[in-house]
Amino acid sequence: MKLTPFGKLLLFLIGLGLVATAVWKFGPPELLARLRGKASAVADRPADRPEGERRETPRPGREAPASDGAWVEVSGGLFRSGPEQVDLDVAAYRIQRTEVTNAMYGRFLDECPAGDACGPRDLPSYWDDAAYVDAHPDLPVVFVTWADAAAYCRWIGGRLPTAREWEKAARGTDGRTFPTGPALDPDAVNLLGSDKRDLKLRADKQIPTWAVTDPRYARDRSASGALGMAGNVSEWTATASEEEPDLRYAAGGSWDSWELSDARVYHRIPKNPSDRSSSLGFRCASSPR
Repeated sequence: MKLTPFGKLLLFLIGLGLVATAVWKFGPPELLARLRGKASAVADRPADRPEGERRETPRPGREAPASDGAWVEVSGGLFRSGPEQVDLDVAAYRIQRTEVTNAMYGRFLDECPAGDACGPRDLPSYWDDAAYVDAHPDLPVVFVTWADAAAYCRWIGGRLPTAREWEKAARGTDGRTFPTGPALDPDAVNLLGSDKRDLKLRADKQIPTWAVTDPRYARDRSASGALGMAGNVSEWTATASEEEPDLRYAAGGSWDSWELSDARVYHRIPKNPSDRSSSLGFRCASSPR
């Protein structure tokens, strides 16, 4: 029987497949190890993503390093929310004890650099000054957008807290007005205040934020044991504004708050998610596993 050119090609491919199968199963051990190692590496490589697409889930098994801040557990149940102290039920969760710091954010960037699928869109404006960042590892990271803060939280296996979760961590269940209690001692928290407005004109970079290791920072302690919720920096939450759904709430007061009322546990301001500010940072939350 005379084969056509196509038949010859098909017969050649079948023969090639048989030879490859024989080599794969019965070839020299050294060759098999190399071939199978390469195949395994290709199989483990993540699929390419469309340009600009962001990873929406944490990397499997990724846990926040112990050095990336302790967490406080917040039990589920009712708490009194808002100025009217309406009873709200919030499920159990945990929240970072401190604001995310430059050192913590730096470890994120080591694995997920700006522009990477799991990383931020851009770096904080002061990040090009490596000497400054190295000298201030424990200051809260600022000039971070809502999406970049959310990317960090996903990287450690968490998420941004909702505004209600943030408030419950600050308020507890006793209905207090400020994270530190029913009244606020302005010297115990890092609020700018109307008598310190000239500090903003004299300060540079991260302005007068307090390091999370500063003994003063521990004085700003909430009912749950979270620190720095009355002042230092305001913090992104996951919650959209009811009136303007394109905006996201930032909670708490900051070094730039001119009114002590900004430190109230239910204080929140709707902000454009692309905002970057020297008085705006974040902390993460996570649900029980």
